[in-house]
Amino acid sequence: MSSAAIYRKTDLGQAEVGARKLKLNPRVRTMLILIDGAQDEPAVRDEAEKVGAPPNFLDELKRLGLIEQVRETAMATTPANSPHAKDEYERFRAAKDFMNVTIVDAMGIKSFFFTLKLERAGTLDDLRGLKDAYENAIAKAEGTSQAQVFGRRLKQLIG
Repeated sequence: MSSAAIYRKTDLGQAEVGARKLKLNPRVRTMLILIDGAQDEPAVRDEAEKVGAPPNFLDELKRLGLIEQVRETAMATTPANSPHAKDEYERFRAAKDFMNVTIVDAMGIKSFFFTLKLERAGTLDDLRGLKDAYENAIAKAEGTSQAQVFGRRLKQLIG
């Protein structure tokens, strides 16, 4: 069985998601958002291909100090910090944060009304109820491929 690297955002990477100071290529920025310390490198590269990120996106993010390798894992195993290993509240917070960051990134100020609905969500079931509207908004702003990638990641988070 082969192994694959697992990457997570550094503190600088977390700050960049919120601040946008480095003016990253939009697809590289999308990949920075998607790197979460749970997905292995082949899964992240597959998502990158689907959203149209350049092949060297990991090298660029590492060079800028936005991500770091945390470990290698045997492929086909579930990482200890996968969405399913967290309690319900942690999954809710992670999913809500993911939805908020990605919708604002995709739609900018036009995301205002969706983020209001998101703020009223208090449970995983509430987030599940917003999933279709979320995917439709992402598809309209960024395209079907990116909506599918984000939708799959959201499904992993909310179960």
